[in-house]
Amino acid sequence: MRLVFYSSCSNHFDPNIVHIKTMPSWAEEWSAVAAAFPQHQFIIATMLPAMFLLDYDKDKIAKPDGVECHLLKGGGAEKIAQEILSLKPDVAAAASFWLTPYDWMGLQDAMVADILRDNGVKVVCHKSKTQALCFDKKATSDFLKQNGFKCAQSVFVDYDLFWAQRKKSEVRENVYREYVLRQIERLEFPVIIKDTTGLSSYGMEVLHTMGAVRNYLESKKFNSNRLVEEFLDGPQFGTEIHVTKQAVDVFPPLLYSVNQYGICSPKQSVKLGPLTLPAFKCQELRSELERLARLLEFEGSAQVDLVLHKDQWHIIEINPRLSGSSAAIALIKGKTLPRILTDFALESVPQKEDLWKKNPPLYLNIKFPNLNLEQMKALYALPYVRYLCQTDNDAAKQRREMGFCEILFGGSDKPQDLSAQLDEIKEKFPEIVEPGFFETAKKMLDLLRRDNTDRPY
Repeated sequence: MRLVFYSSCSNHFDPNIVHIKTMPSWAEEWSAVAAAFPQHQFIIATMLPAMFLLDYDKDKIAKPDGVECHLLKGGGAEKIAQEILSLKPDVAAAASFWLTPYDWMGLQDAMVADILRDNGVKVVCHKSKTQALCFDKKATSDFLKQNGFKCAQSVFVDYDLFWAQRKKSEVRENVYREYVLRQIERLEFPVIIKDTTGLSSYGMEVLHTMGAVRNYLESKKFNSNRLVEEFLDGPQFGTEIHVTKQAVDVFPPLLYSVNQYGICSPKQSVKLGPLTLPAFKCQELRSELERLARLLEFEGSAQVDLVLHKDQWHIIEINPRLSGSSAAIALIKGKTLPRILTDFALESVPQKEDLWKKNPPLYLNIKFPNLNLEQMKALYALPYVRYLCQTDNDAAKQRREMGFCEILFGGSDKPQDLSAQLDEIKEKFPEIVEPGFFETAKKMLDLLRRDNTDRPY
């Protein structure tokens, strides 16, 4: 069969400015999968930055052995679908990724999938209605409440109606504005204000008083629809759900660190897991996420952000696409992401072992400042380091925007072993260890060591 793995990009992207390097490389991993399935033809059809599919150096693509590679021109779902149809696929599997400012690439891939299906192609991709629902945070919140999932109480603020008196001179009093403010007053503070269509936690603010909320809504920061929701305190987690028509495979949660505002920041978070402590009510979580997958009719990989608030699992966000943890989760499962995607295309998601069992092997995902190639190779040579991914943005001016290198290491079910590995990395590479990330990781491991029988904290 001709297996096409595709993804699209709606952004202007300059490969001369942004560089992404992984170890092992995507070329190595896709070459290995193609060699393992010689009876199938592997085709990659994507657009730069081609996350999870191709390595590139400026305008040069590193072609995996045994894999056809095609850079799509884009121009909307119809044009992209026609480009893919010209490759004569028997199966097409989406490998949707994300870029700022809008997390809607998965929606474009889903529209492509609709066209491919109409042309008789077997497709593994989330449905358009699923992508649209999860793209809109208000729609996601409404869906979760309507279906009995625990989530934060929230109030939607329509920007145009909130400022209706500016556009309608005959309006003396803005009734909608008064109603919304009264509803927000009834929430438990602090609250989070978020864009209904933004990416991840970018642009979120935590506000502690009603006066602060009023000031925000009177400021220039309020320039589009917003969701005001109760801040749920408690440890935060993320996980993935892998789905084919034959199986729903829920991965145990990874613990995420949070910033000083209590929010998980994609560029600053340390991740530890998988965790299956008794206090986490694992079977309840697993069952609820399986129910979520069925209601949303997932096909492929989806990521879910969670918080354990007052001993109850609450869903924060749903992302029906690959995530920043996808490569790490694949490796923890004893595979690679290209193999996971191939399993999707072949409708097989075999579980190598039950990671929900007590005390599964632990892994730590931690970030370092940008490294040079020699430093990356030296880190990757350590026996317990499984994966590195570095993003460099040559046009960035602020330190955090310039990029970072994240590594995945571990493999022992004893937190003290990972702590010793972290110490060894600091000893061997003192010049690259960022104190904030190092101390956060040590605290997470120490807490796990103290509380691995009854409580997560």
